Amino acid sequence: MDRKKIIIVLLIGLVLVMAISGCRPKEDPLAEEARQTNVAQTVAAQFTKTAIARPTNTPIPTATTAPTATATAAITAIPTAAMGTTPSPQATTTKSAPTASTGVDAGVWTRSAPADDSIVDSGAKFTVVVTLMNTGTTTWTTDYYIQFVDGNNFGITQNTFKMPTEVPPTMSVQFTLNFTAPQTIGVAKSNWNIVNASNVPFGYFYFQYNVD
Repeated sequence: MDRKKIIIVLLIGLVLVMAISGCRPKEDPLAEEARQTNVAQTVAAQFTKTAIARPTNTPIPTATTAPTATATAAITAIPTAAMGTTPSPQATTTKSAPTASTGVDAGVWTRSAPADDSIVDSGAKFTVVVTLMNTGTTTWTTDYYIQFVDGNNFGITQNTFKMPTEVPPTMSVQFTLNFTAPQTIGVAKSNWNIVNASNVPFGYFYFQYNVD
């Protein structure tokens, strides 16, 4: 019980005592006064004991959170050369780029015009422009060439055609070939190789047309 409730209970008890006393037969005024004084002193004594046993409520101090130390990274500026100053000379060694003694021959067909599977008339003459790309690490010299291997030769009179110019890696070259369609109706296919200066084939492509 808190302090207010205790006081109320004691006051109610005092009122009840006085009410009971009022119901009693009249006594000597002096005796009655002495009795009430005794009751009042008793109530006061009880109140004092209660106050001592239960001190006045005071707010409990709350713990304060200690400040957290914040870590900061020190940033150091890198000095830069002032304008107009000459940097200290440094010794440098110059080396020539190594020259590759060997490379890789590689090439691919990129397109033909007219395109493969186009229709051509039987026995008709037509011109084909074929484009090849150097996908290797060597330069195709004019000693490199393309060569008919097998299939339908489309009426050509020679089987090899040399590179018209040097072709460095990643570059393309075009050949213009004069063909004659066969008399036989159907699919005509001609197989070819790209060959290096040592006569070693390294690339393959073909021509294919529908003869009508």
